[in-house]
Amino acid sequence: MLIMGFSWNPESGQFVCALVWAVVGFTCYYLLSSSKSVAGRIWKTNPYLDRQVRQVILQRSWGLLLLGIASAAIVHFILKGNLREYGLGSSFQSPLPWWTYPIVPFILIAGYFMAVKPGNLAHYPQFRIKEWSIGLLFLSGASWVLFLIGYEFLFRGFLLHSSLNVMGPVPAIALNCLLYAMAHFYKDRGEIIGAVPVGVVFCILTILTGNIWSAVVIHSIMALSNEWFSIRANPELKIKVHGLKQGL
Repeated sequence: MLIMGFSWNPESGQFVCALVWAVVGFTCYYLLSSSKSVAGRIWKTNPYLDRQVRQVILQRSWGLLLLGIASAAIVHFILKGNLREYGLGSSFQSPLPWWTYPIVPFILIAGYFMAVKPGNLAHYPQFRIKEWSIGLLFLSGASWVLFLIGYEFLFRGFLLHSSLNVMGPVPAIALNCLLYAMAHFYKDRGEIIGAVPVGVVFCILTILTGNIWSAVVIHSIMALSNEWFSIRANPELKIKVHGLKQGL
C-alpha cells in the first residue's frame, strides 16, 4: 500500500482535496480543450489566427486556468494554505544537485534526433500550419510556458506537497508519477512511458529545492526545443522573417 498508517487529520483533508482535484480538474481540462465547438464559440469574434492555432492556444489557456490558477485558488481560499509551501516560493531550500546540469544538454541532443521520428512529427509542432512567423513562434512559446506553469503546479505543487504531508517521499513520488503518466493517456505510448522517469526527476527536484521552478524550466526546455526541432525536421514548414521564407 502507498499509504501506511493513514489517519484522518487536516493534512489528510488537504491530500484528499488535491487528489480529487487532480482527477476532476484534469478531466475538465481535457474535455474543454478537446471541444472544438467551445473553441469556435470563444474565438468566433477573432479572425486573425488560424482556426487550429486558436484551438491549441485555448487548450493551453484551459490548462493554465484549471490546472494552475484554480489549483492555487483552492489552496489559498479553501484550504487556507500558503502558496509558497506548495511550491510557488522564490527561494530554494537547497541548490540544484550536480546531476541536474547535464539534463539540459541531454534533452537538447535527444530532442534533436527524436524530432525526425514520424511519431513525433505526427503530433508536433502542435500548430499544424506550414508558414510560421516570428510572432507566432513567440506566441506558441509563451503559451507553452504559461501552460506548463499551471501543469507543474497541479502535479509537483499541489498534489506532491499534499502527498508529502501524509506519506513518505517514495510513495508520494510513486503516486505522483502514476497520475502523471495517466494524464498522458491520450498521447502515444512513448510519451506515456517517458512520463514516469521525467516525473520522478521533477518530483525529486521539487522536493530538494522546495519549489516547482526547476521542473517548470526543464519542462519548458523540453517542450520548446521539441517544437523548434520538429519545425526544422519538417521540410514542409517554413519560418517567415521580414517577408522572407526560410527553412530552419
